Amino acid sequence: MPEVKIVKHINANPEKVWELISDIKKGPEWVTVMKDLVHTTDNPLKEGAVYREFSKVGPKEGETEWRVTTFDPPNIQVHRSRESDMHIDLTMQVMPNDEGTRFLHQTEFTMMPKFRPLGWLLESLFVKRLMSREMHQTVENLKKIAEEG
Repeated sequence: MPEVKIVKHINANPEKVWELISDIKKGPEWVTVMKDLVHTTDNPLKEGAVYREFSKVGPKEGETEWRVTTFDPPNIQVHRSRESDMHIDLTMQVMPNDEGTRFLHQTEFTMMPKFRPLGWLLESLFVKRLMSREMHQTVENLKKIAEEG
């Protein structure tokens, strides 16, 4: 599975960062690809929560369903999407340090899982670069919101 892994220092306490990433209704404010929250079973999130978002990644747009498979406050949460054209595992980890928070945002994805040669080609040619750009901006947005508030 290709991955995009970002580790960023945030000048805010871990509780604030955890609160932000657990409030799925605020997702469109900082997650670049999340244009709207369509439905959620729980807010703030918890293990087993399911949500649907309207997202846009490059030319692809539409609803994506996610399930929170791991939720260990205030340390780690894992969100999983298993759409027919893309499988994604998103891990977010909040780690206290002396001056705030060390935040890990890791996205692992598989394009076109049923048609791997074509999926692999798409991943290699442009999807990883696109995902990297979007996820880096997402983490920068989170950092800005956490540090301002």
